[in-house]
Amino acid sequence: MQHVSEGLIAVLQEQILCAEAMLQTLGRENQALTKGDAEQLNAAGADKARLVETLDSLERQRRGLSDAVTAEVANAAAGAAHPDEWRQLLTLITECKQQNERNGALVKARSEQVRVALRTLRGTEPDLYGRSGLAPASADPRSLGTA
Repeated sequence: MQHVSEGLIAVLQEQILCAEAMLQTLGRENQALTKGDAEQLNAAGADKARLVETLDSLERQRRGLSDAVTAEVANAAAGAAHPDEWRQLLTLITECKQQNERNGALVKARSEQVRVALRTLRGTEPDLYGRSGLAPASADPRSLGTA
């Protein structure tokens, strides 16, 4: 049991390190999005993909070890033997999720800005309200080539 428990601690610690690296990568991604730095954004995206694969692999290992600990000690819950590491990992994963959601909101906002700019260039950006207080009927959009 000692060997399995030590293995579980080691995997949890690796997961914590990987989650910390993910949080840093998400921070870099956020900076790249804010600055519009495509090169840094691509690098952060590649790092993020690599870290997701590593976290998935470590999670499979952790589950296997947790199952082994549970099987060896009938009253031990998975992760309960080392609640500090487990809580730290869960906190980091929550922070990663929140940062990723903020980054997603930035991507969505940037995408909407591009859509508005393209509609304006194409002449398809409608006026908000006409004289009647209603949105005006849509005009024939012009392609960029005929603008």
